[in-house]
Amino acid sequence: MKRFKNGCFVGKFLPPHIGHLSVIDRALSECEKVTIVLAEDLKHSKTLCEQANFPYFSPKERLEWIRQHYKNYNNINFIFFDEHGIKKDDLKTWSKKFKEKVKGIDAKYADESYRYLNEKYFPECTFIPVDRDKINIHGTDIRNNPENIKFMIEEGKSQVYKKLNDLKK
Repeated sequence: MKRFKNGCFVGKFLPPHIGHLSVIDRALSECEKVTIVLAEDLKHSKTLCEQANFPYFSPKERLEWIRQHYKNYNNINFIFFDEHGIKKDDLKTWSKKFKEKVKGIDAKYADESYRYLNEKYFPECTFIPVDRDKINIHGTDIRNNPENIKFMIEEGKSQVYKKLNDLKK
């Protein structure tokens, strides 16, 4: 029997990579249902990509890559949470709006640095710490070094390579 009814994993997935997949796979093994939340301020994410000279892909595109990866699973829900207009340090507002958008979760998977946020603003959820460095690749590494695209999920690689080639023209 699964430990939790509905686990949740939040990220920008900018871009989605094998580290993200390891967390999602763990959640799938421990939860009856898994909710993947792509949370971002679009302007901020576009700036991150521009600074790295990396193509920006919409939340819809990135969630579709993850959805395609898990197309044989019927227990995953995908949600976009728009953080625009929420001040970066206003965790109270962020958590209130998050709970309005994402309902019914009882476990939140996140890096240890988010423990305080989760325990303070999501006391109804069990905090499940994940080791971000277990698979030592991060979106920043991929955006800043095209050699690291090999760590992306397969479903998005060809689009990234195509846009990178278009940027070179």
